[in-house]
Formats: sequence, structure tokens, C-alpha cells
Amino acid sequence: MPAYTFKCENGHSQQQITTTKIKTLPCPSCGEQAIRQLPKLAGPADTEEVINKHTGVKWRDDQRDQVQERNDKYYWEVEVPRFVQSGIYTVETMLENGWIILEDSGTVTVQNKPPSAR
Repeated sequence: MPAYTFKCENGHSQQQITTTKIKTLPCPSCGEQAIRQLPKLAGPADTEEVINKHTGVKWRDDQRDQVQERNDKYYWEVEVPRFVQSGIYTVETMLENGWIILEDSGTVTVQNKPPSAR
């Protein structure tokens, strides 16, 4: 039979070996009904896979960076040209956000690369 943790309304807890059919027990400290708690699983809540054991690069960290790079690339290559061509935004807004650049010659250039890649 498994050992379950039972907890009453007053915060007292006890572990008891019982069958799975028993849902409540009287609390030995105060006499109130103690309710069976869900078991806590032992082990790490987060797993990480090491890609390169020599450099210590972990899969989770590497994936997070890759997803961020993809999101930045998509934003600047797809969304920014849509914003500029939509006609919804003013020239001032587009200049402030860095979506367009006004050249000295008077031409307007649409930016399709993130600021870090320029």
C-alpha cells in the first residue's frame, strides 16, 4: 500500500499508509477531517539536454536564442514592409520605429533588417 499525505483545515499534515479508497482520515492533532493530498512527484521539474558537452551549450538556451532570431527576422522582413505599405502609419511613426530611413537625397528606404544586423 502507498503512503499518502493527509492535511486538515488547520494546516496539520500526516503521512499514513492506506489503501487508495481512503480519502479522509481524522487528524491526530486536532480531530478535524484530514483530506488526502495529491502526491508530489520527485525529480526535476525542468529538463535540459546538453548539445555540446565541450562548450556546455544547453538545448533550451540555444533554442530560445534561435526562436528570438527567427522572430526578429520575420518581423523585419515581412511585417515591417506590410506596415509601411499599409498606409495606416504616419511617416513620423515609421521614422521613430526605424521602419524607414529618409536619405539625404530625399529617397525613402524601407528597413528589412533588425537594428542589430545593420
